[in-house]
Amino acid sequence: MKDTLLLNNKILKIIKNVLIFVFLFIFFLYKELIYLIPLTLLKIDYRGNYVLQTAGSLVSYLVLILVIVLIYRKYLIQKFKDFKKNFNKYFDLGLKLWFLGVVGMFICNTLIIKLTPVGEANNEILVQEMLKQAPILTLISAGIVGPFGEEMMFRKSLGDIFGNTKLMVFISGLFFGLLHVVFSFETALDFLYVIPYGLLGAAFAYMLYKTDNIFISITFHTIHNTALTLLSILTLVM
Repeated sequence: MKDTLLLNNKILKIIKNVLIFVFLFIFFLYKELIYLIPLTLLKIDYRGNYVLQTAGSLVSYLVLILVIVLIYRKYLIQKFKDFKKNFNKYFDLGLKLWFLGVVGMFICNTLIIKLTPVGEANNEILVQEMLKQAPILTLISAGIVGPFGEEMMFRKSLGDIFGNTKLMVFISGLFFGLLHVVFSFETALDFLYVIPYGLLGAAFAYMLYKTDNIFISITFHTIHNTALTLLSILTLVM
């Protein structure tokens, strides 16, 4: 009887976690409607206006993050206290894993570009175009807001379904890689970029696996995106 009750509770917990992730993922996919619907109703032409699109996307993402924070408020408070208490230990581990993820990503990107007819990842090309039109907004969106939302969705929310296991690391990395390719691919070969993005995502997921604290992956995801975005901005200016 006790074993049956425990099994039922475990199943209910998994169903709950699946529903939360599905809800957040659908919200993530259609969050742009938050600004597109008002602009359409007001007959404001946003096509080709990267400044307006980036600003609208940023507002939409902030709404998504507000929902995420409301869902995981207690969890975030608890883990932030733990993060502050163990900052040095977590940061040292995170730095090593981030470095490995970046090296793996660099090697894969180089091999894809050198050995296949595929050029630079389309996702990176889109980001570069956004940077040209709205550098500050893109920096805030890609460097700060995006990492928090992606870590909470594809590490915490998705990870809750599989538990703190190595399977979670693999699934999280795969989803992360697909996320950065599936919305911008042009040919089947573009899906090769799932590998380098997936390696970086797996590195972030492994941080969570080893520490059971989402703030370490949020920290290094933010550092990674902010550093690359600032470097891109400096490249465009020079």
